[in-house]
Amino acid sequence: MVDAEGLGYRLGSPLAAIAGIAEATLERNDLDDDVVTRLRAIRDLALDALETAERSDQQSAPPQPQA
Repeated sequence: MVDAEGLGYRLGSPLAAIAGIAEATLERNDLDDDVVTRLRAIRDLALDALETAERSDQQSAPPQPQA
């Protein structure tokens, strides 16, 4: 499973916001088990999409000049 830590991602992106909101909500202790399952799925989907976007950005970036 993808680590929920968002520090390696573009924090201003909508996907990062979705993952962060889901993660923050999961910290509550009063959630129904079904809600927890759905929030984890939302968080994981957002993190997977972020990871895919980051890989795509890295692959499309121009090569860095070697010093």
